[in-house]
Amino acid sequence: MDQQTVTLLHTVIEQQDIKIHFQPIVHLQTRQIYGYEGLTRGPVNTVLHSPTRLFEAAARAGRLAELDLMCRRAVIKRFAQLGLPGRLFINVDPFSLVHEHFREGRTLEFIEQAGLQPSQLIIELTETHPVEDVQLMQQAMLHYREMGFRVALDDLGAGYSGLKLWSEIRPDIVKIDRHFIHGVDQDRTKQQFVTTILKTATALGCRVITEGVETDREYATLRKIGVEMLQGYYFCRPTEVPPVTLPSKLFRKEMRSYEVEESPTVEMLIRPAVSVQATATVLEVGDIFTSTPELESVVVGHESEVLGLVLRREFMNIYASLYGKELYGKQPILRFINRNVMQVDRRLPLEEASYRLTTSLDFHTDEFIILDGCCLAGKGRLIDLLHEITKLQVNRARHANPLTMLPGNVPIQEQLQKLFRQNVPFTVCYFDLDNFKPFNDFFGFSRGDKVIRFLSELLVANIDDQIDFIGHIGGDDFVAIFRSPNWRQTVERILVQFDDSIGGLYNDHIGCVICATDREGRQRQYGQMTLSVGAVVVSPSQWHCPIDLSEEASIAKHHAKDIPGSSLYIHELQAVAPQDTSVDDQP
Repeated sequence: MDQQTVTLLHTVIEQQDIKIHFQPIVHLQTRQIYGYEGLTRGPVNTVLHSPTRLFEAAARAGRLAELDLMCRRAVIKRFAQLGLPGRLFINVDPFSLVHEHFREGRTLEFIEQAGLQPSQLIIELTETHPVEDVQLMQQAMLHYREMGFRVALDDLGAGYSGLKLWSEIRPDIVKIDRHFIHGVDQDRTKQQFVTTILKTATALGCRVITEGVETDREYATLRKIGVEMLQGYYFCRPTEVPPVTLPSKLFRKEMRSYEVEESPTVEMLIRPAVSVQATATVLEVGDIFTSTPELESVVVGHESEVLGLVLRREFMNIYASLYGKELYGKQPILRFINRNVMQVDRRLPLEEASYRLTTSLDFHTDEFIILDGCCLAGKGRLIDLLHEITKLQVNRARHANPLTMLPGNVPIQEQLQKLFRQNVPFTVCYFDLDNFKPFNDFFGFSRGDKVIRFLSELLVANIDDQIDFIGHIGGDDFVAIFRSPNWRQTVERILVQFDDSIGGLYNDHIGCVICATDREGRQRQYGQMTLSVGAVVVSPSQWHCPIDLSEEASIAKHHAKDIPGSSLYIHELQAVAPQDTSVDDQP
C-alpha cells in the first residue's frame, strides 16, 4: 500500500470522513420493508471511496477495529436521525470481534445514545478473513445475543468458512451471496442451491435473505422458490435517504389491471382522519385527544407526506402522567409518532390489504393509513376490513367446487368476461383425465376423489396465481386461464409431473391396468390414467370478436384425447364471431 493511501486512510479515520448509505431489505409476503443494511462509503473521487478498498486498507494498516467501530457508531446515529422503520443491519468483520483491542459493550452504548432498542439491531457478520478462533467468536455472539441483538451471516457460500460458521454459531439470519442470485432465473443449479439453503434454514429455525436481486425475472424466480426476504437494485439502490415504502408495481409487475379495477378495494373502508403537521406540539395533540374521547389516533404528516400515527393509548400514558404536560407539552409531536403503521393505496384490493395486515411484522394492526397516491385519504380499521373479507369469502364459497374449493363455473365465466372486456390476450387450457371413470368404478369414489384432489393440487402448485386463474368445472374437468407468456412450458411440466406421480394412486396394482365395464356394458382393460389438455389461444386478432369458448375448448380437448398418452393440443382460433363466452363441462 503506497504512502498516499496510508495518509488518506489516517485522514478518513481521524476526521470521520465517511458517508452512510442504506439499502432496504424487503419482506416478500407483506410487501413491506423489514429493515435496512447500513453501508459505508469513503471520500468521493478517492481510491478509498469503495468500502472494500477502505476496509482492506484499514486491515493492512492495523486500524480495522478502529474503522469498524467508527462506522458502526456513524450508521447507528444516522439510522436514528432518519427515523427509519424496522431493523438495522450493521456489517461487522469477525476479525474485529476477536481483535486484541476489542472492548465489549460499545455497540450497546451507541444504541442507547441514539435512542434505539437492542431488538432493532442485527449484527451482520461479513467475512473478509479466515476465522480460526471460532470458539472465541461464539462467545462474542453469545454476548451480543444476551444484550438483545440478533446475528446474521453475510454472503453465505462465498466466504472462507461460511457453512462452518453457520453450523457453529447458529445465526438468526443467513444472507445468500449475490453470486447465487445473479441469473438465477436461467440457472437450475443456482435454483437448487437456493432451495437447499431454504430447507436447511427451516430445519435450523433460521431466516433467509437473498442479496443482489437486480431483475424482475430474478425476483419472480425467487418468489416462486419461496424466499422470504430480498435485497438488491431491483427494489432500491443504496442511498443516503432511503424510502420507507416501496411502489406496489415492484411486487406485481404483471398484476392484472382488471383485477385492480373490478375487485373490491380499500377505498370502501375509508374513514375520516384527524391529522396534524410534524411541527405540532405535544400540547396541541393532547388537546385534540382530550376534546375527542372517541378518537383512537392522529395522523402526522410533513407537508403532503404521511409519517405515521400518534396512538391515543401510548400518547396518553405519557401526556396524562404526573408532570407529563410540563415536561413534554412544548416539544414537537414528532418524537411520539408510531411509524410501524401500514400504509396502503385506496385502489389496493381488499384481499391484498388483508394479507399484508394480518401477516405484518411488528406493525400496529388495529388501524391503517389509506393514501390517494402520496396524499392522505383517511384511515381504515382492521375490524371493517375483516368484515368485508368475510363477506367476500362467503360469496366465493357459494360458487366453489366443494371437493377442491377451486372456483366453479360462475367465477370461470366471470373471469373470461373480464378478459374480453379488458382486451387482453390469454390462453384457456382445458384439463381432462383419460381413463378416470374405470379407475373410479374399480377403486371406488373415495379413491377417485383423491385423484381429483391430486390433480387440483398439481395445477395450483404449478400455476402462477399472481397472473393466472385456475377453476374446477366439475368431475375431472379443470380450466386454467393463462396470462403467463410461458404457459406452454408450465403445461408440459404439469404433464410430466402427472405421469411421474399418478402410478402411486393405483396402490401397486400390477402394471396399473384394470378391468372395468365400458359405456356399452362390455368388460375391457384400461391402462394407467393420462392427462389431456386442450389449449385455446386467444390472440389480439380476436379481441373484438365474441367467441364461443365452450365449442372451441371442446374441439381442443377432443383433439388432445386423440393423441396417445398425456398430451397437449393447441387450437388457434379462427376469426369467427359466435355469441357465448362460457366454458361448460363437455362429455
